Amino acid sequence: LTLKGYQAMVDWVGRPPLLVPTKKGSKAPGAGSGINGFAVLPLSAGNNGSAIPRNGTAAGAGEEPWSDDAVRNRQKELQDKIMESPDYEAILSCVRELDGAIVISTALHRLGKVGLPAAARQDPRFRFLLDHFRMRLPFFGSRQIANSMHGLGAIQYRDGGAWVEMVSVQTQRRIRDFEPQHVSNTLWACARMQLQDNLMLRALINRAIEDINRMCPLDISIVIGLVLDFADFSPQNMSNFVWGLATLSWRNDNLVLAVGREASRKIQDFIPQELSNFTWALATLDLCDNLMLRAVAEEVERREDEVLTWDPQSLSNMMWAFATLAVKDDPLFRRLLDGSIARIADHDTQNMANSSWASAMVCFRCSRWLNAVAQGAVAKISENSPLHLAQLSFAFARFQFKAERHGLFPAVLEETLRRIKDFAAQSLFDVHDALTFFEIAMPKGNAIERTLTDYYEALVRQMEAFAARCARKPPSREDMANYRKTIEQMDIVTLGGCHTTAFLRHFGMLCSSGDPFIQGARKQIQDHRAEEAARDPVSRSLFHRAQCAWQLGAQGQMGGALADGVFESGEPKFGGPEKHDLVVVRLRHPREGDAEVQALCAALNTSLLRNGQGVVLNLHLSDVPCVSCLGVTLQFNFRFPGLLKVSFDRGRVLTEDSAVIPRPPPPPSRKGNALPYAPMPETSAKRPILLDDNGEVIDRSLLRRNGPDCREVTSFYSTLGPRRTDGAHKGGEEHVPHKVVQKVSGPSQHTYYFSSRPDYYSKDDYDG
Repeated sequence: LTLKGYQAMVDWVGRPPLLVPTKKGSKAPGAGSGINGFAVLPLSAGNNGSAIPRNGTAAGAGEEPWSDDAVRNRQKELQDKIMESPDYEAILSCVRELDGAIVISTALHRLGKVGLPAAARQDPRFRFLLDHFRMRLPFFGSRQIANSMHGLGAIQYRDGGAWVEMVSVQTQRRIRDFEPQHVSNTLWACARMQLQDNLMLRALINRAIEDINRMCPLDISIVIGLVLDFADFSPQNMSNFVWGLATLSWRNDNLVLAVGREASRKIQDFIPQELSNFTWALATLDLCDNLMLRAVAEEVERREDEVLTWDPQSLSNMMWAFATLAVKDDPLFRRLLDGSIARIADHDTQNMANSSWASAMVCFRCSRWLNAVAQGAVAKISENSPLHLAQLSFAFARFQFKAERHGLFPAVLEETLRRIKDFAAQSLFDVHDALTFFEIAMPKGNAIERTLTDYYEALVRQMEAFAARCARKPPSREDMANYRKTIEQMDIVTLGGCHTTAFLRHFGMLCSSGDPFIQGARKQIQDHRAEEAARDPVSRSLFHRAQCAWQLGAQGQMGGALADGVFESGEPKFGGPEKHDLVVVRLRHPREGDAEVQALCAALNTSLLRNGQGVVLNLHLSDVPCVSCLGVTLQFNFRFPGLLKVSFDRGRVLTEDSAVIPRPPPPPSRKGNALPYAPMPETSAKRPILLDDNGEVIDRSLLRRNGPDCREVTSFYSTLGPRRTDGAHKGGEEHVPHKVVQKVSGPSQHTYYFSSRPDYYSKDDYDG
């Protein structure tokens, strides 16, 4: 061993214990077993070592100090002093005497309890404590690691240091000793401190998968929150278990499905906030775990009138999550909206806007809720952010609910004019679209129209210039990348009905409202939806996916279409737009499979269009086309001038309150299980209230199972197990997993509910 190597070892594990000569048959006070006539003294701060118990293992919880050892007795006194310390100053005053894993971890944990001001983090004593922590880490057990990390996480210590790498190494060494609480506390601390050591996170997450059966709801919620990718959003009033979404970029679908399976078994132990936050976390991940979502929906129904007392944030988050995942559950929304109406006075503007937007997205209309929201929104009109006003405008326009007696839209107009500089482009388009739809009188030459005209003209210039270049020659990779970047940075998804009509008219693509094709196209779309509803009454075709009816015919001839049909947003067909030199833009989610893009690709794939002129292509869209699709139609129009005619409807609009569609049963099991979704025995009836020794009610969400310990069993969820390679994480709202069922008439899509033990499907099992 070289001197340099010895010094490196000393820096890592501390200096070796001191050996002192002893008389035969005697022992030094507190010494361990003798070595060749020498006694091993317990290591202390004086020799830069660590206190090691008699059996030679690392210091652990619950160990008693040696009664004949003054050093250990002093450490025990210091530990008791630290536990009673009212502030950080009392803890830092004794750090230079601290020695051993237990007392150092106690000091760090206690600092998290009492708090450490930012200025005190530069205190030399705190730096000394961190350095001591680093040197003693090789002797830390799982509990000491978890306690120390929890303390540092509580004070949000993000300055890093040499101890970070050592914590990672020691965590991996001790990972088999980590209990569920150790795992969840350490993961929580990593999020607080923004530590993204991949090896440590992987070890902790794999440990969580192995031991998921013993975790309580609080542990489960912390783990799932810390492995989701939350880079594009901001957390709002979330609890600790999803706090990590804002700080960690870590993804593991197998873990989320494992957690959802276990959480669905313990669903009755979740409080309202945990139910809503769990579904919220799934939505931010864009992972449609239908087993857990169904369990949540059924649990909400089981609790009946208790829902009327739930907090508005939980109600709003749950509706937002289901709508974001495009899961239509009318019984659930009925319960949640009833609870929201009962607590409307406690709703803030964000809750009202999110809940209204969510109910509009799943097409569940409730006039009692709309009246309550209109009244509340007007009363708090100045508290609404521009996004809230845009969400309310969209929802009330979809429901064709003008709320005249509350004066909602005149108030929205006045507030928008007053704060127009605060509005993002898309929010302003949404508000303007609703104002024009309800024919709200606006001042001539008002700031809204002037601002939108600037946005519109800037967007059209870019789209027109690119379409003209594409007509002359196929675009290069660089041209496509620059075009996509330019359009995406404008952050405009749709222009609304008024400006979309102006766009199509300006370029000669607007189909006359009297064209007989429009009525026939609407009937085709209605028949398509009726066919899907017969298969699945809550199919996404009814409330989420857009349709496009198309017809390719000879110019000057009535009827007798040469090619026609109905396309629905989904997977790209006919080679996708890239094959036909059409360039789409990702706006909120991929647009290659939008219905109108599929129709244009189908037309370009025919020999009729490739062979020359003499034909006309009609498209009728069920919804207002997005900016990406407008760009594609313009590219097509420049290549084939005068051939394309487009018409569109506003989308799903409801003029009457929704009749509740019963929740359909889950589909048959792929493995022949007669009861693929039978409730577990422990969740089929309300559990009795548990009391502790003092007669206090025990919170079930904090109860952990006693076994079996994962160290003694084989876990189904392992790092080497199968992984679903295709699914929601490949795209956005159009890519929620569906199960493809083969029938005589061809394949059809159905929402698939995972069975009790999830299977992981390959690309052939999913279409998105």
